[in-house]
Amino acid sequence: MHQVRKLIILLSLLSTNVNAYVDLGLFYSFTSRRIQGAEIVGSDEDPGEAITTSTGAGINWAWYMWEYTALELNYSQSTERLVDNRETSTDDDSVTIQEIDSTVVSVVQGAGIRQSFASRKSTFIPSLSIGYARLTVSGRTKYTLNVNGVGEQNLELERDKETFNSGYATFQLKIRISKLMGLTLSAKTVMPDFDTSQANDNLTYRAGFSWVF
Repeated sequence: MHQVRKLIILLSLLSTNVNAYVDLGLFYSFTSRRIQGAEIVGSDEDPGEAITTSTGAGINWAWYMWEYTALELNYSQSTERLVDNRETSTDDDSVTIQEIDSTVVSVVQGAGIRQSFASRKSTFIPSLSIGYARLTVSGRTKYTLNVNGVGEQNLELERDKETFNSGYATFQLKIRISKLMGLTLSAKTVMPDFDTSQANDNLTYRAGFSWVF
C-alpha cells in the first residue's frame, strides 16, 4: 500500500509538469564498400575483391522532464561483415587463404542525459547526449584454405564475447516534419572503458524518424 501511494504521488507530480513529454526515435543504417584486388600483369586470374557491409538498427527513448533536458535510454545493434576472396599464400606456398568471411556483432545499451538547444516547436532541433553505455562485442571468422594443394578446407573461429563499461556521446539534429514527427540525423561515438582516445574508432552516422507524445 505504501508503494502504491508513492506511485500515485509520482504520477501526480509528473502530470502537473506541462513541459514533460517523450521523444521516441527509431533508426536504421546501411553501408557497403568494395575493394578490388590488384591485377597481375599478364595473368588472366581473377584478382578477387573485398566487400565490407555494415547494418544497424536501434531505438532512442527520451523523457523530457523539462523543456530542454531529458533522461535518455537507448539500444542499438550493428553487424559488420567482411568477405575477402583475394587469395594470399604463405612464403613457401604451402597454405593459400582463398577466402575470409568475418562477422562482428556489436550491441550497445545506454542511459544518459540529453540536452536540446532549441524548443520542441522549432523546425531544427540540435541536441547533445552523454552517458553510460554497456558495449558487447561478439563474432566469428571463417577461413577457406588450400593446404598443399589437397583442396578446400574450412576453418572457423568464434570470437569470445566481450563486454565493456563505456561512455557514449551523441550529437543529433532533428528536423521537424509535423507537430509530432521529425527526421533525425545523428553521429554517435562509444568509448570502451571510457577511453576518449577511441572516440573516432567507434563513430556511427545514423538517420531515422522520431515521434513526440
